[in-house]
Amino acid sequence: MWRFLLAFVFAVVVFSFIVAAIFRQDVLHQRVTLEQESQHVLALQQELLLFEFRTVQSDLLYLARQDTLTRFLSGDMAARNGLEREYVSFALNKAVYDQIRCLDATGQEIVRVNYRDGSAGAVPQDALQSKATRYYYQQALSLDEGECFVSPFDLNEEHGQIEQPIKPVIRFLTPVFDDAGEKRGLLVLNYLGAHLLSQLKQISSGFRGETMLVNPAGEYLQAPDPDHEWGWLLNHKHSFRSTFAIAWEEVKRLDTGQLRVGRTLFTFQRVSPGGRSIAKLPHSTTEVEDQNASSVILASYVSASVANAHSRALLKQLMLMHVAVMTVAAMLSLYWARSREVRRYHEQRIAESESRLRQLSSMMLAAQETERRNLSRDLHDELGQQVTAISLDLRSLERKDGGAHSNALLRRAIDETDQLLKSLHEIATRVRPSVLDDLGLQDAVESYLSDYQQRTGICVSFQLHFLRQNIPATVGENVYRILQEALANVAAHSQVDAARVTIETDDETLRMMVRDSGIGFDPEDRNGSKRLGVLGMRERVELLHGQFDLQSTPGGGTQIRVSIPLGEDEQ
Repeated sequence: MWRFLLAFVFAVVVFSFIVAAIFRQDVLHQRVTLEQESQHVLALQQELLLFEFRTVQSDLLYLARQDTLTRFLSGDMAARNGLEREYVSFALNKAVYDQIRCLDATGQEIVRVNYRDGSAGAVPQDALQSKATRYYYQQALSLDEGECFVSPFDLNEEHGQIEQPIKPVIRFLTPVFDDAGEKRGLLVLNYLGAHLLSQLKQISSGFRGETMLVNPAGEYLQAPDPDHEWGWLLNHKHSFRSTFAIAWEEVKRLDTGQLRVGRTLFTFQRVSPGGRSIAKLPHSTTEVEDQNASSVILASYVSASVANAHSRALLKQLMLMHVAVMTVAAMLSLYWARSREVRRYHEQRIAESESRLRQLSSMMLAAQETERRNLSRDLHDELGQQVTAISLDLRSLERKDGGAHSNALLRRAIDETDQLLKSLHEIATRVRPSVLDDLGLQDAVESYLSDYQQRTGICVSFQLHFLRQNIPATVGENVYRILQEALANVAAHSQVDAARVTIETDDETLRMMVRDSGIGFDPEDRNGSKRLGVLGMRERVELLHGQFDLQSTPGGGTQIRVSIPLGEDEQ
């Protein structure tokens, strides 16, 4: 049970940490993204404002320098009709100027063209008005040639009353001169602010926060709620200055910036249309600190609810995923806990089986060696003695005269008996060399290598360095058999006439190497007849807790390395 709890708790902690890290990363990412989005939207709006302001001032200066206007101001009354036609055409083509007016030096309108709902027309002379009392006329009188006056963004007035429905306008003025270079009045363009406000709204349509346009006194020119706009002119108290008082203290003194009030993000950018302006807004008691009442402030804000909306949605998805993953983790933990116990049980059974198999293998090898020892002794002692006795009897009989034919038969029998005795000795030696029991491993190896070279014709160069002479019998027997099997494979498969054997010992380890430069083979090939011999050699080494290494490649020869611990000296 504790394994299940450990695995499950670990899974809960790890995945909870992952969920928290993903959520935190998303919050930070959304924060940076919204900051960048806010700056990008305001940058696009600023670019639009500056482009529009430059375009209007360019149009104003172009109209102020018209030859028709100069002739009219110089007293050519016949030029009046042509001037009106040009203004009507200009108003229709531009479609952004509510009025194009020319004022004389006293502030009286002398030419005026109105643009209404896609049509434009000149105002009769008896309907022209005096603008001598208007602030923009008084401020623009001091302009020099080529200079412009830009009024604050406000609402158009007719006969002293705000026109209904409201019509946001910005007035651009520049002085006009006759052909003698004398200032004769002012040219006025009433720019339709609704066109500009619509474009600003369109730019911010994909923005997740809210954008606003504010004048230097903190009044809304464009607000998320249209009922909050133009408060100082429409006599209501809604303003950016009052709604966001803390943010306004920072906005009013800087040209650009980004700040957080609580968890709400504010971004702002002040834009000046250029030209001359005034220091105080009409109908307002608020002083303009930057002395440029015609400037406007682009502002945006992103509330905490909007900023965290994406992260909250992600968190819900992550929590659902968390529940699903924890369910799966609980099932896997339970399976793991149970499978571990089952696996441990089977591993224990396999280890016990392997131990029994190794014990059986060791006993079989020991019994095999005992049987070989007994068989060698029987061949050497019993059959050898009997054949020797027969040979002696035949030799005694030979010494008796039995005739030439009988002597020949006896001679043949003696020779065959001698050959049989020799064969018995050879078989006994191969089955179990007596020198291994009588003199030890080193002498047995030397005797075997000598006999091997005579039998196979393969030249074996060998080096034997036995710093420890008292080799345990079990080690000696197995090393001898491994050497026999390795050299038997050389004779049977390598197709070479030379091999190399090295055996060395120190106080703790016996190391043996058998190498040939024959045709080699692929050790991964499971189908070769040599695999059984290799498996036998490996099994013998592993039973003695040693290390067995076989290296061979087709055409690259074969090398066998064996390392076997010797253990304590036997007394």
